Amino acid sequence: MVSLPPINPNSASHVEPKAVDEASTSKKGSKPEAVRFMLGCWAAMILGELLHQILQIVGIVIDPAPLREASREAARGQEGALSDSVMNAAMWSSVAIMALIQLAILAMFTAALLALNKQKRWAPNARRLLQIFGIFFGIRALALFMTHPTSTAIPMAFYGFDGVVQILVAVAGGLGVFYASQRESIQWAEAGVPPEQRDKRGPGPLGGK
Repeated sequence: MVSLPPINPNSASHVEPKAVDEASTSKKGSKPEAVRFMLGCWAAMILGELLHQILQIVGIVIDPAPLREASREAARGQEGALSDSVMNAAMWSSVAIMALIQLAILAMFTAALLALNKQKRWAPNARRLLQIFGIFFGIRALALFMTHPTSTAIPMAFYGFDGVVQILVAVAGGLGVFYASQRESIQWAEAGVPPEQRDKRGPGPLGGK
């Protein structure tokens, strides 16, 4: 029987398991488990936030009285009385502008998620952006317990459903923040950055470079 020589750790043919693991988690195309969970949680966060914004608009349509009263209060400081038609036009215009702004923010979240999924050059910044808003949604969910409904015309079940949606958004965002702080997720985001730029990057917030 021929005995094989012991493996030389310093030889070129010997590769440490850790090096293989790091290479497999950072190369493009193969998603580690933490990355899949991160992307899934943040996708759920974005969809839940879209549903919350739709519910906000529906609530205004059901009972526009609070917004109309706020418009009247703002118009009292101006010279001359505004007609109801002008008041309504201004009110619904503000609602439309608010909806467009919210859609633009959600589009930015979606673009960040796609950049992170495809390991674009700005994937590390996209990861930080989604982490920051994941924390924000968690703080917003905590503030729900200190607020009360502003309208009696809207059913309490509507407010309850919207509150549940916001809590689920916060949970999904928080889980996304947790998985994004894992080493595999950091390496996944950094894989899209060119090596010469990666060396110049300093340590960033919320884990990773």
